[in-house]
Amino acid sequence: MSSLELFIAKRYLQSKRKTAFISTITYVSFLGITLGVAVLVIVMSVMNGFETEVRTRFISNDSHIRIRSFNDRPFSYDENLQSLLLADSLITGHSPFIESYGMIKGDYTEGALVRGIDQTTISSISLLKDQMIAGKSDLHNSKTGLPCIILGKGMADKTASIIGSELFIISPAISSTFSQPPVMKFEVTGIFETGLAEVDGSLAYITLESAQKLFKMPDKINGVYIKLSSLKHTDNVKEILNQELEYPKNAVSWKDMHRNLYAWMEIEKMMMGTILSLIIIIAAFNILSSLIMIVMEKKQEIGILMAMGATKNIIMRIFMLQGMIIGIIGTILGLLIGIAVCYIQLKYQIVSLPGDIYFINAMPIQMKYEDIIIIGIVSLILTFLSTIYPSRQASKMTPAQIIRDE
Repeated sequence: MSSLELFIAKRYLQSKRKTAFISTITYVSFLGITLGVAVLVIVMSVMNGFETEVRTRFISNDSHIRIRSFNDRPFSYDENLQSLLLADSLITGHSPFIESYGMIKGDYTEGALVRGIDQTTISSISLLKDQMIAGKSDLHNSKTGLPCIILGKGMADKTASIIGSELFIISPAISSTFSQPPVMKFEVTGIFETGLAEVDGSLAYITLESAQKLFKMPDKINGVYIKLSSLKHTDNVKEILNQELEYPKNAVSWKDMHRNLYAWMEIEKMMMGTILSLIIIIAAFNILSSLIMIVMEKKQEIGILMAMGATKNIIMRIFMLQGMIIGIIGTILGLLIGIAVCYIQLKYQIVSLPGDIYFINAMPIQMKYEDIIIIGIVSLILTFLSTIYPSRQASKMTPAQIIRDE
């Protein structure tokens, strides 16, 4: 491809046309490519930001991987299991727990998901300490000597509990046919808020020892939290653990535990990307239509070029270059605008969100270079495809046909 084709293509773009309508379509095509690319970058970055926020908040109250047993059967947190977890360099923390449902009775009675956690190791897994909005995350210091409990904000509201309130947990565990279910009294020493209503409205933390007593699991647990050095290692480590663990224990990832949410986020992101790509597709059709009209307008010039020795390939490349110039400049400008808007939102948080409705105060942004590259490539491919037909039509013309038409 010589500089001649590029020179002529640029001259055709810069020249004043007889029909202003063609120039208008060319400008609309350019703006369409620019706006389509910019909007795609911004929307995909916002969706990545929301996905990361939701995922981080779920994992902060759980873990990357859990070791559970089928039907939640209790098992021992023995040396073999601990050695297996310590041997993997990708595992940065692990903590045993007990999780079961129970009834919390304060001023009002509510069903709750009760987690018994090991205070000495939970800090390597959970961000509970950073989520406290009242009281302390310490489960070992109560004023009354009662076992401590930490409630989610929603659960505290449902049971009308405040710091210092006393409440009961009724366990579903039954030791014999005619015995009453175990009941334990607790003092509320902390209230946390994650921003996820599903978690805040149902979750309560107690010590591992209290949970073992309440749920009739002496010296047993029914799960182990596992934190990894990076989220990307989740599937690999899960597979390795499942090969090493003995039945009935198995490893499940955060994706498995929140499969519906994860699938929904992936589908929504894909659908939004597809729908917004229509902006670029429409702009590509505008490029196609404007090139067709330019070819019709430039018949005489095409005939002169052919008479001077220009081949069909040269004519075809001239008009393909003309369309690609629009697409390349529009794509680059769109990417720059999209990145700039995302950067401004990240730095200055211009678009805010009501904190009492959403779990964040500003529109989240996470730019991924792979998304930006894919958007740019798709835009250029669509532009290139839109130049093929009018360029081929121009190359098929002959000087005799042009003179006859004139």
